[in-house]
Amino acid sequence: MFRRIFNVITYYIIANKLHRRKVPILPKIICKLMKWTFACNIPYTATIHRSVIFPHNALGVVIGHDTVIGENTRILQNVTIGGRSGIRANPVIGSNVLIGAGACVLGDVKIGNGAKIGANAVVITDVPDNAIAVGVPARVIIK
Repeated sequence: MFRRIFNVITYYIIANKLHRRKVPILPKIICKLMKWTFACNIPYTATIHRSVIFPHNALGVVIGHDTVIGENTRILQNVTIGGRSGIRANPVIGSNVLIGAGACVLGDVKIGNGAKIGANAVVITDVPDNAIAVGVPARVIIK
């Protein structure tokens, strides 16, 4: 019970709802609390489905402001998801995706439903549905 109440996604949902209701300072305070408590940077302006799973309580996870993450996605520790080179174009991640530890998903890319991103992969191009992407830069090995 205690673990379900005090996890990253709960804090994100509260901050996001407050932001959508135009409450001025509270969402920022909650994000700072998340940063101090869980060592992650998950902005309240991102669109993250409530069923997203952070198995290691989002340890070291950094997510960009306009990122979209679909349902039942698993994001392991030290993952970076966001824009690149100052361009405010963030990734769109589909449903049922697995993003391995240390992976980076950067720029205006789309990750298809059911895709898997390998550990320490750097994704800078689109990944189709049900594909596996590994390497630096990531390439699709199974479609």
